Amino acid sequence: MNRRALLAASLVLACCFPAGQKVAGAAGSGIDCLATTGGVDLLTATVPQLARALATGRFTSRGLTKAYLRRIRAFDHGTVKINAVRRLTSDALKQADSSDARRRRHRTLGPLDGIPVILKDNIGTRDAPTTAGSIALAGNVPKREATLVSRLRAAGAVILAKTNLSEFANWVDPSMPNGYSSLGGQVVNPYTEGDPSGSSSGSGAGEALGYAAVAVGTETSGSILSPSDAESLVGIKPTVGLVSRRGVIPLAQSFDTAGPMARNVTDAASLLQAMAGRDPSDAPFDEAPGGPPVRPDYLSALRPGALRGTQLGYSPADVNSLPADQATVFNRALADLRAAGAVLVTTNTLSNTSLAGLTELSEIPNEFKFGVNHYLANDAGPGLPVKNLTDIVIYNQQHPQQMKYGQRFIIASDATPGIYGEPTALASRTVTIESSRYAIDSVLSAHQLDAYLTPGAFYANIGAAAGYPTVIVPMGFVGSGARAPMGIGFLGSAWTERSLIALAFDYERVSHRRQQPTAVNHRLLSSVC
Repeated sequence: MNRRALLAASLVLACCFPAGQKVAGAAGSGIDCLATTGGVDLLTATVPQLARALATGRFTSRGLTKAYLRRIRAFDHGTVKINAVRRLTSDALKQADSSDARRRRHRTLGPLDGIPVILKDNIGTRDAPTTAGSIALAGNVPKREATLVSRLRAAGAVILAKTNLSEFANWVDPSMPNGYSSLGGQVVNPYTEGDPSGSSSGSGAGEALGYAAVAVGTETSGSILSPSDAESLVGIKPTVGLVSRRGVIPLAQSFDTAGPMARNVTDAASLLQAMAGRDPSDAPFDEAPGGPPVRPDYLSALRPGALRGTQLGYSPADVNSLPADQATVFNRALADLRAAGAVLVTTNTLSNTSLAGLTELSEIPNEFKFGVNHYLANDAGPGLPVKNLTDIVIYNQQHPQQMKYGQRFIIASDATPGIYGEPTALASRTVTIESSRYAIDSVLSAHQLDAYLTPGAFYANIGAAAGYPTVIVPMGFVGSGARAPMGIGFLGSAWTERSLIALAFDYERVSHRRQQPTAVNHRLLSSVC
């Protein structure tokens, strides 16, 4: 959950509370000396291009994996300590060797075979602890891997590392900064050296700097979209139910989802293709009508010209509410879309529906308690010092130096019944979900829109409450020295990921607004090259 969401959530709870190593290179040249391997630029090559390089012997999966490991070692502990990675997996090179062996036998598993991926550290893995950034879960090796990880392994992906995050998906204390956890410390935005946004902070910072080909984040409200916005990434927040949450430490299971974070739309689509699919053991509450596609094909949506003739809505009032530099960047994006053949339609703001959004839902603390208790009882590994949320509160109180921001959200959650489907909470949740869906669908339908355009992660909370998808794409830079990235969101109705990906791909093709962090912040290279 992102910072704006947390500030709103704090109102809900108000009733309850009166070391780096220098790598040889061209010092001072401004050139990222770790950007290439086998003559391929790791920061700009797409997953299909990396797959072709593997197939033609430009490098092996082991060589590719080692190249990403060098980037992690150099940038995570350099002059600017990014601190994106919590833990490397114990068998990454072994996974890569297995991929290379399959390739020699002409038995590759698909385009992700041998491609390194980094995962947010609330996603269950067998080869690294899964902690959600909590000191109480430091040794948690879960009984089973998350379903999405099993699907990535079935596609041949190399699970390279677990990334730091805002602890418990930013549900610890309203004063805790984005990207901080008691276990992993503070993640730093490589562009601004400041707020990385959250809660998928390490996935965002690491992916921006090229720690892997692709990254996986999770979102309840804004936690994929906001760090993607802040770190010049493509983020896909899928319809709830498209990607399994089984084996992911939950915040609020009615609204949680995992999704891709990547440096381009092609890679995000490639990752979603591997992760997507119904999981019978993870049926979401009040799934959107229609259900997920049986055999999703997102890669075929990557075609030039998809914007031509489409109708895209936006609110002039939203634009007018932005700071001047952000409005300029958004208006330039509108011009790019218009030039590509899209028809732009002005609408009222979604806030005119009088909908507060997900973060005003008082059920979140109750869902958190239920979800954590259920996870600890059914999925967590043996030997942990905690068995339920009450134990976590006590454990944190026994370690005050590491809990320097407090734990007011956790304490408030522990005071709830923690019963999923309790009648009052169920009614509140149902109203929030249905009214959010109506708010979005009515605007899309009234204006016959293919998507609704958002500046950055605007309306992330309403899209989250509806359980609807958004794809965010880099659209430029703002702020002091034009160093802070900003994205444009394509918000749609349920199960419209394929059409949103097509629009996002064509916008990316005509705009080319992304820049590497090292091109914007030269301090990153001072201890590396």
